[in-house]
Amino acid sequence: MSTTDSPSPLSPEDVAVITGNLDEVAERARAAAEAAGRSGDEVRVLLATKTQPVEKIRVALEHGFTLIGENKVQEITGKAEALADLNPETHLIGPLQRNKVNHTLRHARCIQSVDNLALAEKINNRLDVLDETVDYFVQVNTSREDSKFGVAPEDAEALITETRKLDRMRLRGLMTIGLPGSSPDEIRPSYSDLRELSERLRESGVMAAEATELSMGMSADFELAISEGATIVRVGSSIFGARA
Repeated sequence: MSTTDSPSPLSPEDVAVITGNLDEVAERARAAAEAAGRSGDEVRVLLATKTQPVEKIRVALEHGFTLIGENKVQEITGKAEALADLNPETHLIGPLQRNKVNHTLRHARCIQSVDNLALAEKINNRLDVLDETVDYFVQVNTSREDSKFGVAPEDAEALITETRKLDRMRLRGLMTIGLPGSSPDEIRPSYSDLRELSERLRESGVMAAEATELSMGMSADFELAISEGATIVRVGSSIFGARA
């Protein structure tokens, strides 16, 4: 299919599968929050839409889910026009190269993957030119895997201290990608460590008291992440099926 071709419409059966999955994930997230003694309203489901076609994303947005996340800047820009009428809250959840900052700020309301000062300064400088602001998360590599982006937990305080001086950026909280373990006991520390770090940095005043967001957990483990305090869970395959 060329880039100028219109996507094939989804069948009613396809639509029913997606909306059914959305309802199921929302209910599971609500139940996990309540089981942890929290309100179901405290957790938002972010639709991880990497490689997913626009027609599937539109079904989810029209079903009442407004928060979407893309891993790549080119996917944000490539889908923005086709989704503009539905006004989604778009987050960048993948790594951001400094030479892609300009394109990102045109469409993303939040950048969840800030993990170094040079990137944060580049973002802030561009926002000065645009006379705009953006929300951000600091990504922390709580699993300490070499293959993952994110600042080391012991270096998060220094990074946040510096990024908070950048007046065009509003820190909402912390983000992590959990360890892909085979049991809850293996995975849980990735999430509990982020929660404990957030609590410690807010108690010490390094992070503002209102920077309470924790973006963590994906399709395979979002209920576990919620039990450890997640406020945003990034769910894709459980809703849309395997990536295209």
